[in-house]
Amino acid sequence: MARIQKKIKKNIKSQLKSQEPPKPKVKENVGKDYLLIAVICFTIIITIAAWGTLGFLNKTLYLLLIVSLSLTYVRRHFNLTEKQESWVDRGSIISMGFALALFVVIMYNQIFP
Repeated sequence: MARIQKKIKKNIKSQLKSQEPPKPKVKENVGKDYLLIAVICFTIIITIAAWGTLGFLNKTLYLLLIVSLSLTYVRRHFNLTEKQESWVDRGSIISMGFALALFVVIMYNQIFP
């Protein structure tokens, strides 16, 4: 009788555990990212200081880099929903891809004028 009672209690406990809602995903605490902030600030300062001497492609390249780095910072430090986080990831990747493509175009124009 005691064995049957233990089995029944065990089954009830396992059923109650399986009915509990899953625990929300805990986002691990990311550091302050001082290096990322420094790179963003450095890029902004260079862009502002050289704005008059940069061509259109170079200005666009630096602006895309600022956007990509800023979106990376936002993704790491703000509490976003999954949908918002996916949009921020996509925006960061797209802007970095365009910046890389512009870099290739600028290098091509400088090597083969």
